[in-house]
Amino acid sequence: MISGTVVSQEFVIGIDGGGTYCRAMLQDADGNILGTGDAGPANIMTNAPLALASIVCACENAIAHATTRVKHEIALTDVSVVAGLAGANIPKAKSSFLSLSHPFAHLDVISDLHAACLGAHKGADGVLVICGTGSAGTVYRNGRFTDKGGYGLTVGDNASAAWLGQSAVKYTLLAFDNIENKSVLFEKLLSHLSVNSPQQLIQMLSGFTADAYGKLAPIVITSADDGCEKSRGLLSEGAGYLIALTKALLNESEDTVVDNKNAALPVCMVGGLAHIYRPFLEDAFSRRLCNPHSDAQQGAIDFLRNNQCVELA
Repeated sequence: MISGTVVSQEFVIGIDGGGTYCRAMLQDADGNILGTGDAGPANIMTNAPLALASIVCACENAIAHATTRVKHEIALTDVSVVAGLAGANIPKAKSSFLSLSHPFAHLDVISDLHAACLGAHKGADGVLVICGTGSAGTVYRNGRFTDKGGYGLTVGDNASAAWLGQSAVKYTLLAFDNIENKSVLFEKLLSHLSVNSPQQLIQMLSGFTADAYGKLAPIVITSADDGCEKSRGLLSEGAGYLIALTKALLNESEDTVVDNKNAALPVCMVGGLAHIYRPFLEDAFSRRLCNPHSDAQQGAIDFLRNNQCVELA
């Protein structure tokens, strides 16, 4: 069981922390948004100390941007924080992160995927697919989460920005070897990285993280906009995975994206690439999508305030 804790605090901060960014939203006891702040990566599976530093920085920025409704200074020790974080679905990563010393009055951690789902559907049943630096999906039904994906770039995260960037690099190396045809994507990637040989490219990639690969995804997108068939093929492949992931979450057969059994269950797709994939989705699937009610920061805050109890399948 994952359970929230009732915390009596004048100020709360909800965190949405992923592989590239960390976003914080500060609210008072009445739910008024007082300020927001951003910081760097907050994947606790990749680097827990860095994630904590990003969270602290984002919270400090949110406090610094607090509105004039606040009549006195707010310190980190005045704030209860609930963080929806990438990697929090791995018990060891979560326990290791929570063992770190922090400056807050209270710190609770849930998966960024669960926080986003709770925010998107206002705590009601629904499906949520995230497609940002990483990718994953969950269905929340009858107080129970069932997760799929989210295994990291080494073995998964299909359709994510990191996957898209890495796929572009793999293609470029094949194009260097004349196994694939050279395209707009090939030229754009080499220009962006200022390399002109596979050896230079491999040297450039040494030590690349998912975040670094994710920053190559816009090259695929702009190449697709320029008519590059290879880039459009990668986006179509990613869209196919997102459809298959959602079908698996709904436990539907391959040819029944929409059926009577799950007709009322809303589906949200969020993350930096969600709008990029929309034109590549099947019409029946695209019509199934709905807009999220709120974001992961709000979902995290609601989890804390509602003492929400959810079970992970």
